[in-house]
Amino acid sequence: MSMTGFERHGLQLLGYNSRESEFLFLVATHSGYFTTHQFKTFTGTDSGSVCHAFVRKLLDRKHASYHAYRSGERVYHVFARKVYQAIERENLRTRKKHEIEYIKTRLLALDFVLAHRERRYLETEADKIGFFERRYNLDRSVLPVKLYRAGRSAEVTPRYFVDRFPMFFVPASAPPVPTFTYIDSGAVTLSGFITHLRAYRALFESLPAFHFIYVAPTSRLFGAAESEFHRVISRVVQPGQSLGVIDYFRLRRAWDERERMASADVVTLKDAQGRYAGRHFDDLYNRWRKGGVSESEIAQFTKQVAKAPRATFQAVVCGSSLKVFADPFAPVAENRPEIGSARSVSEFSGSGSAQVSEG
Repeated sequence: MSMTGFERHGLQLLGYNSRESEFLFLVATHSGYFTTHQFKTFTGTDSGSVCHAFVRKLLDRKHASYHAYRSGERVYHVFARKVYQAIERENLRTRKKHEIEYIKTRLLALDFVLAHRERRYLETEADKIGFFERRYNLDRSVLPVKLYRAGRSAEVTPRYFVDRFPMFFVPASAPPVPTFTYIDSGAVTLSGFITHLRAYRALFESLPAFHFIYVAPTSRLFGAAESEFHRVISRVVQPGQSLGVIDYFRLRRAWDERERMASADVVTLKDAQGRYAGRHFDDLYNRWRKGGVSESEIAQFTKQVAKAPRATFQAVVCGSSLKVFADPFAPVAENRPEIGSARSVSEFSGSGSAQVSEG
């Protein structure tokens, strides 16, 4: 956790003690939603009175609301602008109301962060962009982005890393090795996961090494997720395909120089762009185009790429907070208004899976 003294002081001015402020910071930054179980996990206490006092503050000050479920549990939503202003997170989408699947995903993300509070998280969009620009000298064109248009305005705003899944790095390595996560709160298929990997593929291909953690409440899709991970993002090229790289370079040069191309060649080029994506191939292409690299050197490069262990995948079981939704007769929140007042990570490396302890 990287809470600053300024942010802590801002929350304390709103009436929260030091531990409550720390927890609110994590909730606002990573989730927006929390359960009393998560608060007790964070504080290391089973005291109902301590938890009740914290929740009472939130509701009395109209800083949070809650949904009650037939399981008898509640999910609290920290929505007050004042709280987010205090930690300079005013523009986070977590302040808004969301559908049940989004809430589950954010709760699971918070479970993961609470289980690995010692990590150096990249907490904001600016933190993530700055990390990859400064540490790896990457262009924003390789970062996952979505474009937003406000109302009828013609102005388009790019937003990066909109999924806001936990991301951290190991500072002792040089350069620091980033760890990405994907939060699956209980999807039936891997379609969302595959879409996510494709959105990140250009970034993955531009990194010399990285870790990836698939987080889910059960291990049901772990094997399939690992297979899809290696299938979608792997840039491993077989030595016998070195001529294919040259063919790709020739097609790419023709496209860049606006030469007339057959439709079949355009389709081939687009397919090859996925196979040979990444900064390393871009640099090789630019050198080849200037006559600075031979075909034998390209073949040697592809052999090295095929042998280089770049990415490690791990799957972990996490998500005890999702027990709040366990009642089979109430998979969604009760049809009642939101109530806003009291009166009404060890190092990850290698493949495999693990059970995460959540306190």
